Amino acid sequence: MLFKIGDELDNRYRISGNLGQGGMAYVFRAYDKHLDREVALKMLRPHLTEADEERFRREIKALARLSHPGIVSIFDLGRGEHVYFVMELVEGGLFTDLGPYEPDLEAMQTFFEAAISVAETLGYVHQHGMVHRDLTPRNILLSPQLRPKVMDFGLVQLAETSKQLTRTGITLGTPQYMAPEQARGGQIAAHTDLYAFGAVLYKALTGKTPFDAENDQAVLYQHVYGDVVPPNQHNPHIPLSLSRLIVALLAKSPKERPASGYQLAYALRSIRHELEALTLGQRLAGPSQRGVLPYGPSAPPLLEALWQVNLRSGPQWPSSLSAAEGFILLGLRSEELVVLHPSNGQLISRFEADDEVNSPIVYQKLSGEGQLYYTSRSGALTALSWPEGELVWRDERARAVGLLSLSSDIILSSTKGHVERRSADQSLIWRYQAEESFILMPSAYQQQIFALSREGWLHAIEASSGKGLFKIKVGNVVAQPSIKEGLLLLPERGGELHAFDLEKREVVWSYDTEGQLWASPIIWQRFVYAVSWSGVLYCMSLKTGDDVWQVDLGSKVTATPIIASGVLYLVTESSDILAFDARTGKRLFHDIISTSPIQASPLVLGDKLIVAALDGTVKAYV
Repeated sequence: MLFKIGDELDNRYRISGNLGQGGMAYVFRAYDKHLDREVALKMLRPHLTEADEERFRREIKALARLSHPGIVSIFDLGRGEHVYFVMELVEGGLFTDLGPYEPDLEAMQTFFEAAISVAETLGYVHQHGMVHRDLTPRNILLSPQLRPKVMDFGLVQLAETSKQLTRTGITLGTPQYMAPEQARGGQIAAHTDLYAFGAVLYKALTGKTPFDAENDQAVLYQHVYGDVVPPNQHNPHIPLSLSRLIVALLAKSPKERPASGYQLAYALRSIRHELEALTLGQRLAGPSQRGVLPYGPSAPPLLEALWQVNLRSGPQWPSSLSAAEGFILLGLRSEELVVLHPSNGQLISRFEADDEVNSPIVYQKLSGEGQLYYTSRSGALTALSWPEGELVWRDERARAVGLLSLSSDIILSSTKGHVERRSADQSLIWRYQAEESFILMPSAYQQQIFALSREGWLHAIEASSGKGLFKIKVGNVVAQPSIKEGLLLLPERGGELHAFDLEKREVVWSYDTEGQLWASPIIWQRFVYAVSWSGVLYCMSLKTGDDVWQVDLGSKVTATPIIASGVLYLVTESSDILAFDARTGKRLFHDIISTSPIQASPLVLGDKLIVAALDGTVKAYV
């Protein structure tokens, strides 16, 4: 190493750590004594010629003139004995740390925002006549706020003229992310970076690179001649539209890729909008059951009733409110599904069910056609056309206890002792068989499915293949678990809440709520929220399980709360609807819906809050 910790460069930069090294440079963490800030300092290896050093300085000056929030800022350029430049220090990790892809709203939006930002950054830089040539995860860094920053634009072009570079320099890029034309030594342009970013997205979404082999030459050969496996075959959470876009980015011919970074950003926005609309209507905003939405009423303390309707009956636990194409969906005890207009509560449609609906209604849009799926007390699984409500198919022998939407497929748990993944036409993709019968709808996290059996076993299943990964004894659980950051929150019926580390496969903390748990725990930012049958709402640390705050509600709770725009909405068996500041526990709103219990989680749809009681009273607030 050129420098040790504590060494100073040009009487200004004190070396404080080593951030890495590559074929042409060392990267150090340093302290800028003049401006009192931490920086990253990149220093060229000493093998470059004088002409290369001068060209390097010209490249850095050109890069420093670019001004874009998606590019790492250049602060200084060394002009003395050592050839170096000083840049913004970015410490949030690599772009690929955002994956693997999850369809939960929070995680999905974070991924798309980052991907769109990088696409627009590429569009901006390509407009200014620069090409990166080595766009890899290590060159797309994340800030602590998860905003991506691209670094080292234009520097690989310098590497082409040096005759003393390492293997990576000679191949003019990193093999796992290299476009076919670059591997063949052909023309390099904006389309080359778009291919590389497609490979980076592939890695982020699936955890795998598009091509892999025992050596670099074999990898390059596959980039030129091999067929890429669509990413949704590795990770079934990835929607078909996004999978097809990644495959287009990895097209062999540059003409078949998106025309520019800006066009790619438009395509990503369109897919995000489509997926948001689907996910906002799902129970608890996605298959990890975190119960968190980014949108909601703008002023909860000022909520007022917009409309009220009275149906024959309401949804009973574990059924819940959901939505399709902006309309409200309710599965009722009176053996029917109803569709309400959110603006005035008008009854749009009423569909007969085979029995009492006992699951949230799942909506999927497939090739322009919509379908609704639900399970009933009889154990049947039913698919209806949307918006007509005509029967598409019904499996009366499914003995279903819950279902989960997985991209264009559904995951079904059954008292028969199996979990299945089925396509929209009811074709069986895989079946996981267990010795016990299952009791709850499945949950999903990254590329795994989790299902709980009546005997108290938690089964972890690979989502793509249905292969059993592990199972552990967890006790009597009747509320749905929730998952975030590798922690599975398991609510035992007796009142114990356990945080289970999925990687270590051990409980890292437990909390006794001193009352039965029928409502699922939900997770927002660094907090966990649990509400017990004894009527106490708890907020605790996700990391440690320590108390943050708690509120005595004075009423039993069955329905899982939700959080929208930092506000926790909760309903009770006494027919209350309450709103709390999720950070402090301060009560913001309270109203009574009817004289009947509420057992279905509230639904937030745009700026509206919708609540439904067991007696069929449905009320909307705005």
